[in-house]
Amino acid sequence: MKDILTVFRIFVFLSLFNGCFPPSWIRELPERPESSSDIILKGIYSKKLPPFSPFTSVTYKENHTERLEFSNSEKSFQKYYLREIEEKGEIRRIQIEGSGKYESRGNWLLLNTQKIKKEETVWKDGKQISGPEINFLETSHKLLYHYDPSSDTLIPMIYESGYREKPFGVVEGTNTPYAEDEFFRISRRNYSKKEYQGHAYFKVR
Repeated sequence: MKDILTVFRIFVFLSLFNGCFPPSWIRELPERPESSSDIILKGIYSKKLPPFSPFTSVTYKENHTERLEFSNSEKSFQKYYLREIEEKGEIRRIQIEGSGKYESRGNWLLLNTQKIKKEETVWKDGKQISGPEINFLETSHKLLYHYDPSSDTLIPMIYESGYREKPFGVVEGTNTPYAEDEFFRISRRNYSKKEYQGHAYFKVR
Protein backbone atom coordinates (compact mmCIF):
# COMPACT_ATOMS: atom_id res chain seq x y z
CA MET A 1 0.00 0.00 0.00
CA LYS A 2 2.83 2.44 0.87
CA ASP A 3 4.47 1.84 -2.53
CA ILE A 4 1.17 2.51 -4.30
CA LEU A 5 0.63 5.76 -2.37
CA THR A 6 4.20 6.86 -3.14
CA VAL A 7 3.72 6.27 -6.86
CA PHE A 8 0.41 8.13 -6.78
CA ARG A 9 1.93 11.13 -4.97
CA ILE A 10 4.63 11.30 -7.66
CA PHE A 11 1.90 11.27 -10.31
CA VAL A 12 0.07 14.12 -8.56
CA PHE A 13 3.29 16.12 -8.31
CA LEU A 14 3.99 15.68 -12.02
CA SER A 15 0.42 16.67 -12.86
CA LEU A 16 0.84 19.84 -10.81
CA PHE A 17 4.15 20.59 -12.50
CA ASN A 18 2.56 20.16 -15.92
CA GLY A 19 -0.21 22.60 -15.08
CA CYS A 20 -3.18 20.19 -14.96
CA PHE A 21 -3.76 20.44 -11.22
CA PRO A 22 -6.27 20.86 -9.77
CA PRO A 23 -8.37 18.77 -12.18
CA SER A 24 -11.47 20.26 -13.77
CA TRP A 25 -13.84 17.67 -12.26
CA ILE A 26 -13.70 19.42 -8.87
CA ARG A 27 -16.00 22.07 -10.42
CA GLU A 28 -18.67 19.57 -11.48
CA LEU A 29 -21.04 16.98 -10.04
CA PRO A 30 -20.68 13.29 -10.94
CA GLU A 31 -23.16 11.82 -13.39
CA ARG A 32 -23.42 8.52 -11.50
CA PRO A 33 -22.36 8.80 -7.85
CA GLU A 34 -21.59 5.71 -5.81
CA SER A 35 -24.07 6.76 -3.10
CA SER A 36 -27.73 6.50 -4.06
CA SER A 37 -29.72 9.31 -2.39
CA ASP A 38 -28.85 12.99 -2.89
CA ILE A 39 -27.99 14.89 0.28
CA ILE A 40 -30.09 17.83 1.41
CA LEU A 41 -28.36 20.05 3.95
CA LYS A 42 -29.67 22.56 6.47
CA GLY A 43 -28.14 24.38 9.41
CA ILE A 44 -24.62 25.56 10.12
CA TYR A 45 -21.26 23.92 9.45
CA SER A 46 -18.09 25.48 10.85
CA LYS A 47 -14.34 24.96 10.63
CA LYS A 48 -12.40 24.23 13.84
CA LEU A 49 -9.62 26.81 13.62
CA PRO A 50 -7.21 27.52 16.50
CA PRO A 51 -5.96 31.07 17.12
CA PHE A 52 -2.64 31.99 15.54
CA SER A 53 0.10 33.84 17.41
CA PRO A 54 3.78 33.66 16.36
CA PHE A 55 6.19 32.58 19.09
CA THR A 56 8.40 35.55 18.18
CA SER A 57 5.69 38.15 18.86
CA VAL A 58 3.83 39.07 22.03
CA THR A 59 1.82 41.86 20.39
CA TYR A 60 0.43 39.97 17.37
CA LYS A 61 -2.68 37.78 17.51
CA GLU A 62 -4.79 36.40 14.70
CA ASN A 63 -8.18 34.65 14.74
CA HIS A 64 -10.13 33.08 11.89
CA THR A 65 -13.77 32.03 11.71
CA GLU A 66 -15.31 30.22 8.73
CA ARG A 67 -18.78 28.75 8.44
CA LEU A 68 -21.42 27.64 5.94
CA GLU A 69 -25.16 28.11 6.47
CA PHE A 70 -27.60 26.07 4.37
CA SER A 71 -31.28 26.51 3.59
CA ASN A 72 -32.79 23.22 2.40
CA SER A 73 -36.04 24.79 1.18
CA GLU A 74 -34.28 27.01 -1.39
CA LYS A 75 -31.11 24.92 -1.80
CA SER A 76 -29.15 28.08 -1.05
CA PHE A 77 -26.17 28.82 1.17
CA GLN A 78 -24.31 31.66 2.86
CA LYS A 79 -20.54 31.44 3.32
CA TYR A 80 -18.88 33.51 6.05
CA TYR A 81 -15.20 34.28 6.58
CA LEU A 82 -13.86 36.50 9.36
CA ARG A 83 -10.20 37.29 9.99
CA GLU A 84 -9.16 39.49 12.91
CA ILE A 85 -5.55 40.65 13.23
CA GLU A 86 -4.62 42.31 16.52
CA GLU A 87 -1.32 44.18 16.60
CA LYS A 88 -0.11 47.07 18.77
CA GLY A 89 -3.57 47.75 20.17
CA GLU A 90 -5.32 47.88 16.80
CA ILE A 91 -7.64 45.24 15.33
CA ARG A 92 -7.92 44.85 11.56
CA ARG A 93 -11.13 43.02 10.68
CA ILE A 94 -11.70 41.41 7.28
CA GLN A 95 -15.14 39.95 6.57
CA ILE A 96 -16.10 38.08 3.41
CA GLU A 97 -19.64 36.88 2.75
CA GLY A 98 -20.60 34.73 -0.21
CA SER A 99 -24.05 33.59 -1.28
CA GLY A 100 -25.41 31.27 -3.91
CA LYS A 101 -27.10 27.98 -4.71
CA TYR A 102 -26.02 24.40 -4.20
CA GLU A 103 -26.66 21.18 -6.10
CA SER A 104 -26.17 17.66 -4.80
CA ARG A 105 -25.70 14.22 -6.28
CA GLY A 106 -25.16 11.37 -3.88
CA ASN A 107 -22.70 12.52 -1.20
CA TRP A 108 -21.30 15.22 -3.48
CA LEU A 109 -22.19 18.89 -3.11
CA LEU A 110 -21.41 21.63 -5.64
CA LEU A 111 -21.43 25.16 -4.22
CA ASN A 112 -22.04 27.83 -6.85
CA THR A 113 -21.29 31.25 -5.36
CA GLN A 114 -23.06 34.07 -7.19
CA LYS A 115 -22.28 37.13 -5.03
CA ILE A 116 -19.37 38.06 -2.76
CA LYS A 117 -19.18 40.96 -0.33
CA LYS A 118 -15.87 42.00 1.26
CA GLU A 119 -15.68 44.48 4.12
CA GLU A 120 -12.57 45.74 5.92
CA THR A 121 -12.40 47.89 9.06
CA VAL A 122 -9.85 48.89 11.70
CA TRP A 123 -10.70 49.20 15.42
CA LYS A 124 -8.97 50.57 18.50
CA ASP A 125 -10.23 50.70 22.08
CA GLY A 126 -13.62 49.45 20.92
CA LYS A 127 -14.02 52.24 18.34
CA GLN A 128 -13.85 52.03 14.57
CA ILE A 129 -10.99 54.23 13.34
CA SER A 130 -10.91 53.24 9.64
CA GLY A 131 -13.40 52.02 7.06
CA PRO A 132 -15.57 50.38 6.25
CA GLU A 133 -14.15 49.60 2.85
CA ILE A 134 -16.83 47.54 1.11
CA ASN A 135 -16.59 45.76 -2.24
CA PHE A 136 -19.25 43.73 -4.05
CA LEU A 137 -18.53 41.13 -6.71
CA GLU A 138 -20.80 39.05 -8.92
CA THR A 139 -19.17 35.72 -9.71
CA SER A 140 -19.74 32.10 -10.69
CA HIS A 141 -17.23 30.44 -8.37
CA LYS A 142 -17.81 26.67 -8.20
CA LEU A 143 -16.19 24.15 -5.90
CA LEU A 144 -17.01 20.52 -5.16
CA TYR A 145 -17.45 19.30 -1.58
CA HIS A 146 -17.94 15.83 -0.15
CA TYR A 147 -20.39 15.06 2.65
CA ASP A 148 -19.76 12.22 5.12
CA PRO A 149 -23.03 11.18 6.82
CA SER A 150 -21.24 9.19 9.53
CA SER A 151 -19.37 12.24 10.87
CA ASP A 152 -21.77 14.92 9.54
CA THR A 153 -18.87 16.82 7.96
CA LEU A 154 -18.22 18.65 4.70
CA ILE A 155 -14.85 19.01 3.01
CA PRO A 156 -13.83 20.69 -0.27
CA MET A 157 -11.66 18.88 -2.77
CA ILE A 158 -8.92 21.54 -2.49
CA TYR A 159 -8.01 23.98 0.25
CA GLU A 160 -10.09 27.16 0.17
CA SER A 161 -10.36 30.02 2.65
CA GLY A 162 -12.16 33.29 2.02
CA TYR A 163 -12.42 32.33 -1.67
CA ARG A 164 -8.65 32.00 -1.93
CA GLU A 165 -7.69 28.54 -3.16
CA LYS A 166 -4.41 26.64 -2.83
CA PRO A 167 -3.45 23.63 -4.99
CA PHE A 168 -3.58 20.90 -2.37
CA GLY A 169 -6.27 18.94 -0.56
CA VAL A 170 -8.38 15.79 -0.62
CA VAL A 171 -8.19 15.51 -4.40
CA GLU A 172 -4.49 14.59 -4.07
CA GLY A 173 -5.54 11.20 -2.69
CA THR A 174 -8.24 10.54 -5.28
CA ASN A 175 -7.22 7.84 -7.71
CA THR A 176 -10.43 8.04 -9.79
CA PRO A 177 -12.72 11.10 -10.00
CA TYR A 178 -15.64 10.83 -7.54
CA ALA A 179 -14.58 7.38 -6.31
CA GLU A 180 -15.22 6.98 -2.57
CA ASP A 181 -12.63 4.23 -2.29
CA GLU A 182 -9.81 3.54 0.18
CA PHE A 183 -7.48 6.13 -1.41
CA PHE A 184 -10.18 8.78 -1.06
CA ARG A 185 -11.14 7.81 2.49
CA ILE A 186 -7.52 8.01 3.69
CA SER A 187 -7.02 11.42 2.09
CA ARG A 188 -10.33 12.74 3.42
CA ARG A 189 -9.58 11.53 6.94
CA ASN A 190 -6.10 13.07 6.94
CA TYR A 191 -7.25 16.48 5.72
CA SER A 192 -10.21 16.47 8.11
CA LYS A 193 -7.76 16.33 11.01
CA LYS A 194 -5.75 19.38 9.94
CA GLU A 195 -6.07 22.37 12.26
CA TYR A 196 -3.64 24.80 10.68
CA GLN A 197 -5.15 25.64 7.29
CA GLY A 198 -8.21 23.60 8.26
CA HIS A 199 -10.21 21.98 5.47
CA ALA A 200 -13.28 20.35 7.02
CA TYR A 201 -16.56 21.89 8.17
CA PHE A 202 -18.27 20.28 11.18
CA LYS A 203 -21.99 20.43 11.97
CA VAL A 204 -22.80 22.97 14.70
CA ARG A 205 -25.17 21.33 17.19
